[in-house]
Amino acid sequence: MSNPNPDKPVLKSHRRPDVDTTVVAVGNVRFGDGSYPVIAGPIAVESEEQVINTAMSLAESGASMLRAGTYRAENSPYSFKGLGQEGLWHLEKAGFESGLPTVTEVIEPGLVELAADHADMIEIGPDNMQNFVLLRDAGKTMKPVMLHRGPSATVDEWLMAAEYILAEGNNNVVLCERGSRGFDPRTSDTIDISAVPVVQRLSHLPVVIDPASTEGNADILGPLALAGRSVGADGLVVSAHVDPTSSLAGNGSQLDLVEFARLMEKLGIPSLRDEIDRVDRELIKLVARRLHGSVEIAKIKAKKGLEMRSPDREKELIEEAVIDGAALGVDREYIENLMNLVLTHSRAAQRRALGDS
Repeated sequence: MSNPNPDKPVLKSHRRPDVDTTVVAVGNVRFGDGSYPVIAGPIAVESEEQVINTAMSLAESGASMLRAGTYRAENSPYSFKGLGQEGLWHLEKAGFESGLPTVTEVIEPGLVELAADHADMIEIGPDNMQNFVLLRDAGKTMKPVMLHRGPSATVDEWLMAAEYILAEGNNNVVLCERGSRGFDPRTSDTIDISAVPVVQRLSHLPVVIDPASTEGNADILGPLALAGRSVGADGLVVSAHVDPTSSLAGNGSQLDLVEFARLMEKLGIPSLRDEIDRVDRELIKLVARRLHGSVEIAKIKAKKGLEMRSPDREKELIEEAVIDGAALGVDREYIENLMNLVLTHSRAAQRRALGDS
C-alpha cells in the first residue's frame, strides 16, 4: 500500500483497499470469515478435573474455543492467582481431549513464550492493553493474539495498541470489545456495541465482544450476545464454569453449563452444527459417487485400450475447481489439495478394480 504522506506512517491495523477483513485462524476456528465463533471457559483453571469437565460440556454445546486463566492479576493480593504453569498443562490437556483450540491471558512479558508453547492463542487483557513490552513479545511469537480494549481506552488508542503486535510481523490479531468504565455499578464496565461497526469501518482486524463485565447474568448476556451478532461482530467471549458458586475467581460472573447451553440455543449454534453434520454426510455421498464413476470410466477405457491417466485433463479439472472455489470464497491451496487427494484416491481405486477384473 503506497503512503501519500511519507511523514506519517501507514498504520497496519487500519483498513486497506485490498483487504476486507483479515481472517485469523486458530486451529480449525476462523475469525473474520462471516462465522460467529464462541470462545468459552472458566475465568480460571482450578484443577485438571474442573477444566476438562467444563471443556467437554462446552464442546458438546457448540463452543469453538476453550478459554481459561492460568496466571491471574487480581485487585487484591490475597485473591486466587491461578495455578500458573500447572494450569497451562491442564488447559492444554483439556483442549486436546475436547478438541477445542485454547486461549489464555498473559499478564507479563516473561510468561509469553511459556504460554505460546501450551496455548493456541494468547490473550492480552484490558489492563495490559498499553503494556507495550508485553504487546511486542506477544507479537514476536507469531501466535494469534486476542487484544482487549482497555476500560478507558478510545478506539484509536485500542488500534494503536494493536500496531505494536502487527509491527512485529504478526498479522493474527483479533480485537475484543469488553466494555468501557461507567458510573453505574449494575453494569460495571458497559459494553459498547457501537464500537463493533465503528472499528470495522476503520480496521480490517476481526472484532469479538466479551459482555461479561456488565454483570455476568445469563438474562443479560443473552441479549448482548445477540446484539453483538446482529451488528456484525466476528465472535463472542463467554465465561462459563462447571460450578460457578464454588469458583475461586469470577465473583459470580460465570454462567453454569446449563445456562451456557441455553445461550447457545438462542444463538442458533447447535443448529449450525447440525447443518454442518448434514453437509458432511452429503459430502461423503458425493465423494462415493465420484469414486464409483471414475472406476466405471477406467473399465471403459481398459476395454477400448485407452490410456488410463490424462494429466492434461486432470490439470484442467483442478483449474476449473479452483475458479469455482474462488467464486465461493475458498482459497486456491485448499481446492488444489482437495482435488489432488480426490484424484489420487480415484486412481488407486481404478487400479484395484482393474486388477480384480
